[in-house]
Amino acid sequence: MEVGRARQVLLEHEIFELVREDLHGVEIAIGIESFASSDSVTPILKYLEQNCGERLRAALLLLCVRFAGGGGRMAIQLGAVVELLHAAALVHKDVINVELTRRDAASANVQCVDCKCVLAGDWLYLQAFRVALQERVLHLAIDAAQMMVMGQLIQLNRIGSIDITEANCIEVVDYKTASLFSVCGKLGAVAAGGDSLAEEKLGEFGWNLGMAFQLSNDMLDFVSRKSTSGRPAGSDLTDGKVTLPLAYALEQANASERNLVADVLRDRSYDTVSFEDVQALVDRYDGIERTRARALQFTDRARQIVAEFPDSPWQRALYTLTDLVTECNC
Repeated sequence: MEVGRARQVLLEHEIFELVREDLHGVEIAIGIESFASSDSVTPILKYLEQNCGERLRAALLLLCVRFAGGGGRMAIQLGAVVELLHAAALVHKDVINVELTRRDAASANVQCVDCKCVLAGDWLYLQAFRVALQERVLHLAIDAAQMMVMGQLIQLNRIGSIDITEANCIEVVDYKTASLFSVCGKLGAVAAGGDSLAEEKLGEFGWNLGMAFQLSNDMLDFVSRKSTSGRPAGSDLTDGKVTLPLAYALEQANASERNLVADVLRDRSYDTVSFEDVQALVDRYDGIERTRARALQFTDRARQIVAEFPDSPWQRALYTLTDLVTECNC
């Protein structure tokens, strides 16, 4: 096992073990909330229950709850809310990108026709809103959903474009990823009965963590066989998306080099231009290193926020979470 992967496993164990029991409660809540009366929807929801990853968003929320001195049923229900929101976004993303696989399994839209997947995603959003309404935090759930949808719309408007700037990339990461991480922090404060300052600080911590997380994942698309979503390396470009490492490279690339990227964007494949050629371009102009430096800026800010609070196991866990996001992915 590579050193980076070994450290990642260790950090995951240290962090997730602190909220293991609560995460189990979240899984039960998700199972209850993702049961649909329709036989057309239930298989998709059950598939998602098994293929939505490591529950990082729920873990972040639960750690923030404990950090703020709370716990209990509300925290578990809100953990389910953020995971339902995440699952809904994944279903719609799979349809939009015409995904064939997710985490080595057939994606949701292959499991069922696209129109049913869209409706299943809608159903998940509504389930998340229903639980959020019961817990009196509907406004935060709606804010997160609107931000994620807006991010997807912004990105769709730029599909196939080679003229993508750093600001464009940061905007999409803010809307599509960091917004939900921020809401995880805010909901953690709310579930713990924290004041507005705690909500603001934990929301800011979550936002910075989410920015670093997504930028790290964007790097992995160029340096690893698979991203954290289980998709093949280089998939972003064949989806028509230019992410930050490539955007940095294109700032300095000559016309011939830019044409290579334009060919992939046009063909949506690496049939005429190899993925290795694109990797070489990113390396030549330090796209990975510049993105890593940008991600670490967000990590540093997240750590500064946590450092403002007294030492505790939960404070140290949130600090370690920043290591998990950047040191193992960067």
